[in-house]
Amino acid sequence: MGIKRIGKHLVEHRWRLRRVFPPAVLDRIERAIKAGETTHTGQLRFVVEGALDGAPLVRDQPARERALDVFSHLRIWDTAHNNGVLIYLLLFRRRAALGGHLQRHGS
Repeated sequence: MGIKRIGKHLVEHRWRLRRVFPPAVLDRIERAIKAGETTHTGQLRFVVEGALDGAPLVRDQPARERALDVFSHLRIWDTAHNNGVLIYLLLFRRRAALGGHLQRHGS
C-alpha cells in the first residue's frame, strides 16, 4: 500500500464514519438491535470503521479478514448458545461482511 493511500486512510478514518453514521443514526441502530435481540438467543453486533488504522492498515488487511479479527476480539460467539452475528462495515473500501449464526427462541 502506498504512502498516499495510508495517509488517506488515516485522515478519513473518523471523519468518514461521523459523516455517514452520525451519533443519532448509531443510536437508532443500537435500539433496533436491542429490540431484535429479544426474538433470538444470540448476540448481534454492528461495527463500522471509517478506514483502517494501525496494524490492519500497515498489513493492508482485507475487510473480511478484519471482520474476523473484530468478531474474535469482541467474542461475539461467546453467548449461552455460542451464537452471534457481526455486521461489519469498512466504509473506506466500501466493503461489508456478515457472519455468525442465530438460534431462535424455542428452536
